[in-house]
Amino acid sequence: MEKTQITIIINGTREQATLKHDASKGIIKFSMRNGFRKQYEASDLYRCLAKIREDHPDIVFLCKGAKLNVTPSTMCSQMSGGIIAYELKPGKSATFDDIVQIFAYEEENLSRNLEEQQAYYKEWVALTLEARRANRSPTDGSIK
Repeated sequence: MEKTQITIIINGTREQATLKHDASKGIIKFSMRNGFRKQYEASDLYRCLAKIREDHPDIVFLCKGAKLNVTPSTMCSQMSGGIIAYELKPGKSATFDDIVQIFAYEEENLSRNLEEQQAYYKEWVALTLEARRANRSPTDGSIK
């Protein structure tokens, strides 16, 4: 298992939490300074992190995996075990340059739960499709 430290905020105080993770098995062992320890399992590490966040709604997780516009593609999930994901931009298709590591530090645009991220993803899909349609000629389908 690999070991990663992430910053969390509990009651306004920043501290480090430890994540021992195995991407091939979809397991994260989450532990905090106060002695709390629990193992989480899911189809990938992104979903494990979502379960941890669901169990601890009072904690702010300062990592890319908690950012509103971060989500793994099916291929990212399968190939990396969910340790990488795309940081989506409204109306723009995701590219290789948009790939981020879910445990990397982040403090902007954080979501409280997976449902918020899924809602953002649905909006992103709609905006991206709309942008693609706007760049096509209505008669021949070519890019303007």
